[in-house]
Amino acid sequence: MVHTFLYSLLGAGLFAAVIFLVRQRFRAHRLTERRLRHEVAGLQQEKKVIYEFIHDLGEAFTEEIDREHLLRIIVNCARKVTTARGGAVYLWNASHDVLRAAVVSGFFPPPLKIDNVVADQLAVRAEDLEAFLRLEGFGHDSPAVIAQVARSNKALFVENAELDERFPWFRQANFQTRSYIAVPLHYREEQLGVLAVANPEERATFSPADFDVVQSVADQAAYSLEYARVYQQLSDKKRLDHEIEVAREIQRVLLPSVAPTIAGFHCAALNIPAQQVSGDYFDFIRVNEDNWGVAVADVSGKGVPASLVMTMCRSVLRSVAPGRMSPAAVLSELNRQLYPDIREDMFITMLYLVLNRSGSITLARAGHETPLLWRVATQQAEVIESPGMALGIDPGDTFDEVIRDVTVALEPRDTLVAYTDGINEALDDEGNEFGLEQLRDCLHTAGPSGVDHLVTAIIERVQRFSSGHPQNDDITLAAVQRSD
Repeated sequence: MVHTFLYSLLGAGLFAAVIFLVRQRFRAHRLTERRLRHEVAGLQQEKKVIYEFIHDLGEAFTEEIDREHLLRIIVNCARKVTTARGGAVYLWNASHDVLRAAVVSGFFPPPLKIDNVVADQLAVRAEDLEAFLRLEGFGHDSPAVIAQVARSNKALFVENAELDERFPWFRQANFQTRSYIAVPLHYREEQLGVLAVANPEERATFSPADFDVVQSVADQAAYSLEYARVYQQLSDKKRLDHEIEVAREIQRVLLPSVAPTIAGFHCAALNIPAQQVSGDYFDFIRVNEDNWGVAVADVSGKGVPASLVMTMCRSVLRSVAPGRMSPAAVLSELNRQLYPDIREDMFITMLYLVLNRSGSITLARAGHETPLLWRVATQQAEVIESPGMALGIDPGDTFDEVIRDVTVALEPRDTLVAYTDGINEALDDEGNEFGLEQLRDCLHTAGPSGVDHLVTAIIERVQRFSSGHPQNDDITLAAVQRSD
């Protein structure tokens, strides 16, 4: 009987112990399940944030990139995935000697101590804090943690920053640093800056997983920033190319498309820019009912600056040339009007001539290449010398003393050629210049066939001569032939 009772008692105790163990294991499993569910939920949230981050980056590149918008996407992603109260991206300037906040989000603790009165005001609104921090730059020798990370190019993870002397103490709760992650931004060997987050919400410290995720975000961010920089450069180049193309079209319209019909003369001219726009210029200007002016000019330099000066020169010349039979007087007035508006390192050379119904040509030369005159009677090419200096160098006194008119009588089919130095100074692949002798030979062989054929023949010969060597200067050529 006693034995039966003892056995029953032991059985009940064993059963209770088993029940207790089962319950404990069940509770442990429930806790593990909850922990795993929480971790899964966290991972799903991180996945969602990272997906949104990548999606937002993609959206940022669909149109013209707003760099600040791109940086804000990066910082906000880092904050969301770590639940940070504040984050910032600091970038090096172009000379790589100053680190400055490009974007600040939330309440990001100031990297260095600031006056408490100022801090009290900044701790109220995140927008005021951002404006303040973006004005504050750090040099290479700055003691700020953000600058140290940028200098060393090593990531930093501080779990308990309140005990770390590198972080300034603030009485404002929004600015007191509890936990801190800062990761360098670099693309290949180029150091771009730092991505940093501070103080997780509802937790004492960031986790190692947070640190890993911020590093991943930083890697993607650095790639995106570099891509944005290249994209912006390409966009700027595309815009510039379009603007230059517009300038080229405007310049093409400003140059005469065909030579006018002039009693007693045949004329032809051509301009070939070395770049997309030209600093060379030619024009035909009606002086009066019976006379025409012909101009060939060369602005120092090439490209857009030279083309702008050329456009200004054309406008002034067309305003002063009508009614004036003296080319020297025209160039003197042109110089007086252009001189105040031309930079000291720029000038214009010009040959301007007036065609007379009698068959003669009166010309003046403002430092330009000397023209060649092909005489049918002698079958020789003469150099027509005339004194003068370039436009835009002297305000007028010396220029007016030097410039002179020269009149040359032409016989039927005599031909005068005016050109810029892109003709005679064209180089072959050995560095030899085209020179005047080859130009004389072109006049001899192609001149009798008319000015249109002559201009084409000279250009083709120059291009054959310089084949293999890039055109390093604008080419402009004008030919005037007295008719039979």
